[in-house]
Amino acid sequence: MISIIHFEEDNIAGFLLQRHIDDSGIRALVHEMEEKTSHSDKVCLYFEFENFGDWDSVQSFFDTLKLRFHSWDKIARYVIVTDKDWVKKQSRLANFLTPHFEVRAFGMAEKAQALEWLKKPFATPDNPGIAVLEAMPAHVVGVATIGKLTSSDFLAIDNLLKEHVQHNQELRLYLEVLHHNGATPTAMWEELRHGVKYHGKLSKVAIAGHQDWLQESRPGEAHAVNMKFFKLDERDMAIDWLR
Repeated sequence: MISIIHFEEDNIAGFLLQRHIDDSGIRALVHEMEEKTSHSDKVCLYFEFENFGDWDSVQSFFDTLKLRFHSWDKIARYVIVTDKDWVKKQSRLANFLTPHFEVRAFGMAEKAQALEWLKKPFATPDNPGIAVLEAMPAHVVGVATIGKLTSSDFLAIDNLLKEHVQHNQELRLYLEVLHHNGATPTAMWEELRHGVKYHGKLSKVAIAGHQDWLQESRPGEAHAVNMKFFKLDERDMAIDWLR
C-alpha cells in the first residue's frame, strides 16, 4: 500500500510504503511526483518504508519507478526512512536509482533529521552531462547521461577510459541513458564515438534506456563494437553480459 505524505514545502513529495504495492499505488505515486515536478525546478523525495520487506524488495520498487517516471532531471535529492537494519548500509544506496542524486538513509526515530536534510539549500550545480556509476567490474566503465553532453563530458569519459585501459587488457562500457536530448540510440553512440578517442579500445558496449527510446534503434544495424541494448531495469543483466 502507498500513502501520500503531505509536507508544507511544495517541492517535497512524500510517500509511506507498506507491505504489498499494487499498480494503482504506483500510478498514484508517479502522478504525485509529476505534479510536484511540474511546479518546481528541483524536487526532493521522501520515502518511508514500514513493514515493507528486505533490500531486494526496495530495489525492485525503485527499478519499477525508474521505468514509470521520466522527469529525473528535476529530482535533487531523496531520503529513505525505514525500520530495517539495512538503513545503516548507506554505501549500497549510492546510485541504484540514478547516479546524480544526493541520497541519505535514516531510521524511523530519525524522521525529523531526514526532513531537515531534505530542506537544506541546494548547492550550485555544475550541470554536468554525465555521472560515473560506481561498483562496476574492474574492466567496465559505467557512465550515465544526465544532461546534454558537452566537450567536457566527452573529455571526462575519455579520461575514464584512458585510466582503465592502463590496468585492464579488456575495456568495456556500460552506458545508462537517462537523458538522450532527442538522439536515437544509434545517434547517441555515434556522438559518443566521435567525441571520445578511446572508443576504439572498447570490446563490448551495453546501452540501457527507456524501452520506447530503445525501439528507435534499427534492428540488425551494424556497429564497430559488440553492442547490446537493455532496458533500465536490466542493469544487472547488462553487467553480466559485459563480464
